[in-house]
Amino acid sequence: MYGVIDFGRITTRPGGFGPFAPPVGWQGDYRQYLQTRFDGDIGVRQQILVVGRILVRQPDGTRASFLGPHAAEARKFALSARFSIRGK
Repeated sequence: MYGVIDFGRITTRPGGFGPFAPPVGWQGDYRQYLQTRFDGDIGVRQQILVVGRILVRQPDGTRASFLGPHAAEARKFALSARFSIRGK
């Protein structure tokens, strides 16, 4: 279901591939969209946590590049997600 994942290029474009890309035609609150996917799908949760870990491990955070209209919000979510899993 998830296919090959390129953690170096994270797309947030609607219709794109991966946990950060909403479906074609999607409109709404992007942060809420990510949170719903994070909470409801263990595969998405794992991928987002891996991206967050990659960002933290790289001193300048440049190893993963975020592309598309929600790039900044996606990066922020990935960084914050690693704290939200504790206690679940």
